[in-house]
Amino acid sequence: MRALPTVRRPKPSASVLKSGLGLGLAAATLAVTVTGAIFTDTTSVGANQFSTGDVEISTSVASDLVSFTSPKMVPGDSVVDTVTVTNAGTVEMRYAIASNTTEDVLAAQLDLVVWNESAETTVDGVCDTSPPATTLYAAGNLGSVAGTNVVGDPTQGSQAGDQVLAAAATQQLCFKVSLPLASDNTFENLTTTATFAFEAEQTANNA
Repeated sequence: MRALPTVRRPKPSASVLKSGLGLGLAAATLAVTVTGAIFTDTTSVGANQFSTGDVEISTSVASDLVSFTSPKMVPGDSVVDTVTVTNAGTVEMRYAIASNTTEDVLAAQLDLVVWNESAETTVDGVCDTSPPATTLYAAGNLGSVAGTNVVGDPTQGSQAGDQVLAAAATQQLCFKVSLPLASDNTFENLTTTATFAFEAEQTANNA
């Protein structure tokens, strides 16, 4: 019998192999993508607002709280007047008052007394010429060039004598300035000008 001829099949080309490999990778990628699909959901909580308050102090007079210039003062004279302090801000505050004068000689001779008229038993809005037994500043110097603390202390934090006011609250203070009857010729023909600085700060988180 005649032997059948051997048939040789051609080897697959490189391009065919690469094509087959590419299909395999594509199938694997497809499998991963399908396997990784999950159900998801998201919700949001919005409108998270924050507002800051403000500290604002105001007084019923902006200048010339207490003055005695015409006629000019002589020993034994005094002047008294009132100022209303208002917390015009939106948070509780505390405040102090410092007095700066243009010179130290007459300023040291003049006696200043400050009291809280709002705390008096009978509040009539009028500052009497005689201070009450309890005062915020009792017969001390009118002030000084370096500055004198007359009510509380403007140093940050709670200090003795600081006045606390809630938002929108008011407080009526009385200021009395006197030239003692015992003042001699050393204090003739002198002039001093005082500036009262009302300094406020928040009370919350500020011990």
